[in-house]
Amino acid sequence: MVKPKKFNYVAFYDLDHTILEGNSATHLVEEARQREIMTARQYNHAVFLSVLYKLRIGDPIRMINRMLTWLRGLEESVIRQLCLEVFHADLKQLIRKEIVCSLEEHKSANGAVVLLSSATAPICEPISLYLAMDDLICTRLKTNDGILTGQTDGKLVYGPEKKKRMFEFCRHHRFDPGQAYYYGDSFTDRYVMKAVGNPVAISPDKRLLKLARSKNWPVLTCDR
Repeated sequence: MVKPKKFNYVAFYDLDHTILEGNSATHLVEEARQREIMTARQYNHAVFLSVLYKLRIGDPIRMINRMLTWLRGLEESVIRQLCLEVFHADLKQLIRKEIVCSLEEHKSANGAVVLLSSATAPICEPISLYLAMDDLICTRLKTNDGILTGQTDGKLVYGPEKKKRMFEFCRHHRFDPGQAYYYGDSFTDRYVMKAVGNPVAISPDKRLLKLARSKNWPVLTCDR
């Protein structure tokens, strides 16, 4: 947890296609299906929604929330253990070397490094811990006596909500957003990227790449 006045500034990092060369949820869903934690019907539904999301058909927030419904009725401890095992087996190897260097540079400059992602807590927590990040802002999952409901606890940290959470964090810890960094890959990150003083595009999608070039934002790597 970040302590007020301990750091000079803050650098926020997205997770999928930013810290990782790929999407964490894809690996989680594949492993859940192999272990039969997820049914064939749930898997096919998740794939269908993923295609719609990539094609930008429909409300993305609604689709992402629908993707999470396969978790309904599962023990939170089971999903946390699954995510931990997927991290060690797959995701750890997908961490970008450029990001590790970036994190070390900010730490050396006494900057706080914070994971700010729409991904869920069971996925984000092992990665944040492994990279020794100072704090974590992500989507939380609602539970009832240790059983997942298939819903989020609060809003999905996506789009404008990510910008809101960034401002709240900076205000609470007395950071200046004008001095903050945000590393992101998606055009949906544009809200928070426009709100910080130092936006950096990481493997940006086509629309974010176009925006980054128009605003002369740094592009750290471009492999999509």
